[in-house]
Amino acid sequence: MQHKVSIRKTLKQLGFYAPVTGYFCLFLIGSALCFVWLKAQPKLPDTPFQDVFVLLLKITLYVSIAFLGLSLLSVIVSWIYFYINRKRGKVQFHIKTRPFDTPYQPIELKLRPILRPILGYIKLRFVYDNGTFSDKIQLVEDEHANWFNQQLEGFYDWKIENIQEYRISSVIVYFEDFLQFFSMAINLASSERFYTPPINGPQTSISATHRNTEKRVHRIERMRRVKGDLFNYKKFENQDDIRRIVWKIYAKNRELMIRTPEILEPYASHMHLYVSFYSAYMDAHNEITDEPLLNFYKNKVWNIYQSIKKEHADLRWVSDQPEKAVTFDGHPIKEEEIKHLIALSTWQGTKDILNFVNTRHAAVVVISSLTGIEQVQQLIEEYGREITFILVPLSSCIGRQRLSSWLSWFFLQAEKDKRARYQSRWALSSLRRQLVANEQALSKIIKTIPQLS
Repeated sequence: MQHKVSIRKTLKQLGFYAPVTGYFCLFLIGSALCFVWLKAQPKLPDTPFQDVFVLLLKITLYVSIAFLGLSLLSVIVSWIYFYINRKRGKVQFHIKTRPFDTPYQPIELKLRPILRPILGYIKLRFVYDNGTFSDKIQLVEDEHANWFNQQLEGFYDWKIENIQEYRISSVIVYFEDFLQFFSMAINLASSERFYTPPINGPQTSISATHRNTEKRVHRIERMRRVKGDLFNYKKFENQDDIRRIVWKIYAKNRELMIRTPEILEPYASHMHLYVSFYSAYMDAHNEITDEPLLNFYKNKVWNIYQSIKKEHADLRWVSDQPEKAVTFDGHPIKEEEIKHLIALSTWQGTKDILNFVNTRHAAVVVISSLTGIEQVQQLIEEYGREITFILVPLSSCIGRQRLSSWLSWFFLQAEKDKRARYQSRWALSSLRRQLVANEQALSKIIKTIPQLS
């Protein structure tokens, strides 16, 4: 079965480089049928009508050949021009994304130098993410673009649903004539990357307290407790309180040592937002968890970040991802960088929140329905008064499939889009029941957090 799929995929890829299009095949078939039909018609020899009819057929034939020749020649010239520049290393290709509020991701492209076929088209096909082929696309170009302009520049609304980074390994450039009969392709290697950012959504007010101080600039309403270091001691000095002497150390080393005492600090300068992508169910993950659930979580995380950022300007982002797990070095990073980091994030099952969250720094911790209950329970029991925990419920991401939809899918039609396929698979998934039960338990635990007084 896999062998058949591989052969089918190979034949499809070879079809991408076919020099003629389906329109040309239809044209040949139609021309042949017309010729057969005309040949079968009764003839009136030695009449003016017969001579005029033959003359019209010849004119039609010559004009068709001229148009086809001109179309093919313009395509060949453009292809050779691009091929020579590619050989010389002069071709430049760039791609980037633009903000969007629809399911279609606008992408901007620039490709130069390139020569358009006379009145023809330049189309592109991307090879990305380990051999995935996109559809053949045509850019929406500037209205002033013409045949003499040696730069292809425009945008295209690409329907890509996943919030992630896409790596384009190559671009297939098609040169097509104005009749779209001929299509000569050439492969252009590329190392371009672009990512689809999370979408802006509704924002709510999130209450959180500062817990870190680098500069004594922001006075907070409720003083935070700064714990002393329990592992490093300092020598006893005359002004120190003798009640803090550690007599066990004195009995062993005959040195007077004291612990650093706790203090109440009324100042704070910044907040740490910890975002966890940990999943306790990595073995049961599938297409649904890795696409719609992950996309939903990324959008929610971005909106949470924006909500907190409005009230606390100096917000620090900390993630459990292997790339740039802690993304600041004492300086705040830009929102565009946060979007990129969110797009790069994936579920991981190695670093749970007990090993991820620094309880001395964390002000807000964001978790999903896939987080283990015991870990959250332990953190909340110890730090529920100091850290704000936010649960993103994933069960609301995919709606339930109604009975009418089930009947329509079973008896009448196949699933038309990804969402319908996700709904039917998710409804029968054993992971869904585990996730819902885990989510309900996490909701109860977080609701029992004592309110700050």
